[in-house]
Order: sequence, then C-alpha cells, then structure tokens
Amino acid sequence: MEKGQKKSASLKIEHVCIAVRDRKKAMERFSAVLGTSFSRVFDVVFPDGIVHGRRKEYEGKLAFCEAGGMEIELIEPGKGPSIWREFLRAKGEGVHHIGAFVSDLSEELARFEKMGIGVLQRGEDEHVKFAFMDTESMIGVILEILERK
Repeated sequence: MEKGQKKSASLKIEHVCIAVRDRKKAMERFSAVLGTSFSRVFDVVFPDGIVHGRRKEYEGKLAFCEAGGMEIELIEPGKGPSIWREFLRAKGEGVHHIGAFVSDLSEELARFEKMGIGVLQRGEDEHVKFAFMDTESMIGVILEILERK
C-alpha cells in the first residue's frame, strides 16, 4: 500500500445468488430443503443496463429468503442478454455470485479498476445501483457490489 493511501474496509458479503432456469420450481426446492420461505419475489427490468460494456436492456426474475443469517437470492434471467443467461448456458444452475453493499459504488469501481478488475454487467433502479465484477478467475466467483440509493 502506498504512503497516504487509505485502506479499504473489508467487504461484508450479504447474499449468495443462485442462477436458476425456473424461479418458481427453484423456490419450491429451496423452501423444502432449507425450511424457509421467500419474503421478496419480484421481476426487474433494466432498460439502461450495461452488459460487457454495451448498453442493453435486460430483465431478471428474483426471489430472496433468509437462511441462517445470510440472504439467498435466486435469479432466473428474463428477456435480453445478461451474464445470468451466459452462466446458465455455460455451467447450468448454481452459485452465480456473492454480493456486498458498499457506501460508494463509484469509489469501489475505481478501486477495482486499479486492480485490473473490470465490470461484467451494471444496472440500477429506484432502490439500488450495482455492478458485477469480473472476479471469477481471482476468487472463484463473481462479486456483485451494490449501493443503496
């Protein structure tokens, strides 16, 4: 670390996301196995999203549940290109990313850029803005960083 450079706080992972082909069926399986119910189920549309550096509209079908103090997110790709769809095609259902909220998304993006880590996909809505970082080759999984609005 360079003199005068502020050390970033460690990221607190708040959720694990599983990419699924059918959200409804996946919710039934997870509820049966984990003994939990999904408290938030909704669809999202990102008309001004960015996928691999290009502006693209994409959609997702999300569901969230609590399991042992950790939130689990299920995501089924909706219309449009997305890294979720790419993941399902390449690997099938499974852990897609881990997610952490940050206080300043722009600051974190700059920090990742200095490390040579790019952005795979971005988006925002009225509640949150987020970026999926290209960390899989470094840590074995994609990292999503999010900032509440």
